[in-house]
Amino acid sequence: MKKLMTFFISCAAVFLIGLIMFIVGVNTGGVDGLHAVAEDHDWVNDGPGALATVEVGDLDFDSIEATGVADVVIVGENSYDQVIRDYHLETAVDPEPGSVVMVHGSNMEAPASELDGKTLKLFGGSQQDFNGINLDFSSDPVYPTMIVFCPDKQLDQIKISSQFSDVTLQDISFNQADIALNFGDIETKNIESKGMTIVSDEGDVELSGELRGKTSITLEMGDIEIDTKDTLKKYTIKAQSDAGDIVIGKKEIVDDAHAEEGYLYTQNGGDDTLILETKTGDIEVHQIEQ
Repeated sequence: MKKLMTFFISCAAVFLIGLIMFIVGVNTGGVDGLHAVAEDHDWVNDGPGALATVEVGDLDFDSIEATGVADVVIVGENSYDQVIRDYHLETAVDPEPGSVVMVHGSNMEAPASELDGKTLKLFGGSQQDFNGINLDFSSDPVYPTMIVFCPDKQLDQIKISSQFSDVTLQDISFNQADIALNFGDIETKNIESKGMTIVSDEGDVELSGELRGKTSITLEMGDIEIDTKDTLKKYTIKAQSDAGDIVIGKKEIVDDAHAEEGYLYTQNGGDDTLILETKTGDIEVHQIEQ
């Protein structure tokens, strides 16, 4: 009981301090006052600031490597307009094939990029834990995002490694993608892949497209959803969840397939392989309806 009371008292104290700081900020000049308070005290956070962009164009690359804390969006030409709308870049960016746009808050350090031979290297920031008072009440914070507008050609390698990132691959084709995250969601739409390896501690994975070769997904916590253009009979499949449901096509795996830990499904098919494992989460594999 004493621990519970201590918890509620701590929560109330944090809320009260935050409210006081908010009122002080408003009384000293509204939003500008909040900025002034945050500038004077490094234990106060008033949000990421206004939208800022950095655009680099006319790059010739066939591989992409991304590291650091920032979302990664890699898209083909059919998705250019959608991405521009999603990130409200209509007046700021006129993307061309082979261009990179860094989107971030105006008071954040901008992500960076460089071309190393035929490899485009993207560098996000580092994860910084904030232990003070957060006065960021915005509904759409400007989190750093690295957007690559790919030319219409097949990429060789995609490598993404991050502590915290959401990853989007859309309307592109590539030989191999290797993605390793501590935390973040991964989504693909209309891709053509000859191989993928995904390892993540926490986050959902949704893959949609033409998945050839070996696709391997290993999660500590998160759901896996696969939508393939090919019939499932072409795939050799191994799916295992220690705590979650497994659905393959229209078949739900039930107790008679119960493994020693969780549920296990195997299917012998062709050379294209799906190896799907999550310790906590559901697994679904479906064919895209044509």
